[in-house]
Amino acid sequence: MGVSQHATATEIKAAYRTRAKELHPDRNQAQDASAQFRLLNKAYEVLSDPTSRASYDTIVLETANDPVTGAHHSKPESIVCSSCGKLSAQPRYAIFFAVKSFLLLTRRSPVQGIFCSACAEKKAYRASAVTWLLGWWGFPWGPIYSAHAIITNMLGGKRPADVNARLAAYQAWYFVAVGKMNLAQAVAMDAAELARLVPSNSAGAELGGTLDQLLRATGASTNRLKNSWRLLSRPFYVQAGSIAVIALGIWLGYENTPASQPPRGPKTYVGNLSATPPTSDLKRRTYVRPATAPNGNPWPTVAGYLPGFPRLNTDGNSTIAVDNGQNDSDVFVKLVSLSSANAYPVRQFFIPAGRSFRLESLRQGTYDIRYQDLSSGSLSRSAELSVTETRTYQGIRYTDLRLTLYKVRNGNMQMYTLSADEF
Repeated sequence: MGVSQHATATEIKAAYRTRAKELHPDRNQAQDASAQFRLLNKAYEVLSDPTSRASYDTIVLETANDPVTGAHHSKPESIVCSSCGKLSAQPRYAIFFAVKSFLLLTRRSPVQGIFCSACAEKKAYRASAVTWLLGWWGFPWGPIYSAHAIITNMLGGKRPADVNARLAAYQAWYFVAVGKMNLAQAVAMDAAELARLVPSNSAGAELGGTLDQLLRATGASTNRLKNSWRLLSRPFYVQAGSIAVIALGIWLGYENTPASQPPRGPKTYVGNLSATPPTSDLKRRTYVRPATAPNGNPWPTVAGYLPGFPRLNTDGNSTIAVDNGQNDSDVFVKLVSLSSANAYPVRQFFIPAGRSFRLESLRQGTYDIRYQDLSSGSLSRSAELSVTETRTYQGIRYTDLRLTLYKVRNGNMQMYTLSADEF
């Protein structure tokens, strides 16, 4: 495709598209155009997959040059970092991922090559930074790919065991060729360690045989290189620390965000202020159920009006049944009149968990129900309730409503969150 060994995934894709236009049989009438086009597709298939590209990038390490017998007598070239070009005793083929997203488009790009540990650290930082900034904004794959990329980069990238075992073996052969036997022995031990992770197939067996010969040629050694690619090293701590700092910032931001105010009732509320703390304070301290009712007496054991509070609007014929049968919490309830300029309570009553209570002799008008869950302290109100009475030749036709409290299955009325100053 005419790209360099260190070409990025974007450069490879662009080169493929250009060559595909040139070689497509519909445009190219050469006799071998179809064959060339198939080869191009095969090449792109290999180079566009990070793992297969890793094998292709290191194909030169397949030992046509035998490190032990010297079947190839030319001096081997050292393996150098593809980023800084420096010789390393522990080169590794590493694959990092950078994710960019926008709305429905998410692109995950590999950043791969043979790196020294220092350059790999920089590549990981850069790929993760790009992902943190640009990776999350696509649906649905943006968050999924971003999380995978950040974790993979934090753990040192994807490092194919077979490729890196061959890299280490080749580098050991180079040090043998230049007469650095102690270093060759240590690198050969690294290669043997990496080879233990290679699957037991024909390629693994061939690699194992090569390493056995290499170790016999270099001799046993207790010298080992300090593993600059170990998991618990600076790159891991820096990236894990970044994740922790960002998570802490999100948590602190959430904790310090003022609680959103519930929608206000349809009219200004005038009533008895309860001892319930404001909703903004509920987030900061644990709610404790009051030991006594607002009238100072212990909470009743049965459903009924609370003594000490007036019962108003009693000159009608309509009824409202308030059902708390589907809840496992006691509730303190107020029937609030909305028929005047201001909203105000006309009945205040208690309903135990699993019970109901019937309000009778209600005057026609507009009302809503406001209540406090005594287990959690949460406050809610219903939608407006219209109570009407109509005289007919048969008598008075009045309203008979049944209201199921809270947001439960089969509840028959929309409920809203209520602020403390409206209760």
